Amino acid sequence: MYKTILLALVLTGCASSGYEVVDEESAFHQAAVSWVGAPATDMIARWGEPNNLKLEASEGRDGLVRWRATNGTAASAPGGDTRNHTCIAEARYGMDGVITKVDTVSSNCEQLYTEEDLAHLTR
Repeated sequence: MYKTILLALVLTGCASSGYEVVDEESAFHQAAVSWVGAPATDMIARWGEPNNLKLEASEGRDGLVRWRATNGTAASAPGGDTRNHTCIAEARYGMDGVITKVDTVSSNCEQLYTEEDLAHLTR
């Protein structure tokens, strides 16, 4: 219950901040969801230790790992635009350690990750 409420708050906050809650066509989303059915330890080995949240699975509670990458690009000229990039991947797994669901929240991820980066993050 707590995880569901927390995820709803994160997704609501991101949506109100202009983030695309679900962009199933994005390469970032495709890289993340490619891990459904794989052991969470394999995803962690490829993506690195979760830098935002890690909850171990226990009786009656899924495990949860979350990565968040944020980058800002300074304005090119006085009064120019400043772009922020935020990409969040959240994977849930059961007691067996197998990923059952992956959610993503993104804003300008295509400018944060190169094709090579995304290929490395894909299962």
